[in-house]
Amino acid sequence: MGQKTVNHPCSALRYAFKNFIFLLPFALLPACVLAFAADRGGGAFLAALYRGEDLSFAAFFNFLSPFNAHGWPFAAAAFVLAALCLPLLTGFIEKHMRIGIRSLHGLRGRFNYNFLSTLALLTLFVAVYELWAALAAGLLYAETLLLGRASGFAAVVLTFLCLVALLSYLASLAMLWLPSLQITGYAFMDALACANALYAKVRYSLFLGVFLPALAGVAVQFACVLLLPARLELVAAAVRAVLYLVLLLYYAALMFAAYFGASGEARQDEPKKYGSGVGL
Repeated sequence: MGQKTVNHPCSALRYAFKNFIFLLPFALLPACVLAFAADRGGGAFLAALYRGEDLSFAAFFNFLSPFNAHGWPFAAAAFVLAALCLPLLTGFIEKHMRIGIRSLHGLRGRFNYNFLSTLALLTLFVAVYELWAALAAGLLYAETLLLGRASGFAAVVLTFLCLVALLSYLASLAMLWLPSLQITGYAFMDALACANALYAKVRYSLFLGVFLPALAGVAVQFACVLLLPARLELVAAAVRAVLYLVLLLYYAALMFAAYFGASGEARQDEPKKYGSGVGL
């Protein structure tokens, strides 16, 4: 009988840091380029929001979306780089967890096998995120029009946190889809049905595993906007790049850790434990 693997977000985080050097080349470029897509007027936007000044829908959308007036070229470049790098990243993690081999051998074949499925789900995620950003911007903008300064700011913050939770929930619903595609070889809808069946077993831990790091990421980005002046934009971009890199590696590991945990398949990258309880 295979080793039972504990499915927990901590396992994914531990995997990402333990194998950081091996995973780094597959995520570095998309993270660094995406870091420059943030709206440069974020600090002024938050200050104006706190003071109760009039803000437009575009101001909210530019703050929430990397495809803003300034950052869309960087966001588009990051999308292309992610489409090229993520098939390699997921192929490396899947091979390591499934058969226990941590090497670059055979990744070209995994790229060819994973490219279309990764591109399709990456495109879907970006489309859903942009739709979320547009709806969130509209809702937050409406709140500033309807409410006063103090209550309006508090309502915007609370609503934004609820919207982050909603986005995290939607992301968690699709978290097992890509592993189901790449490991089972099912067609898209068959893999989705498989992912939905597995999701029921890990839905609470998977939601928290998506939501809590996303919340931490929001806090770090807000801190960058509030604490670093505009002249230190390169420093802020470096902080965002590290943040995106860690989150990308973590979420990629979480997908497969959750899949193996929900399916009951033994992860071969972890030490075996036998009847004596001694790990070898």
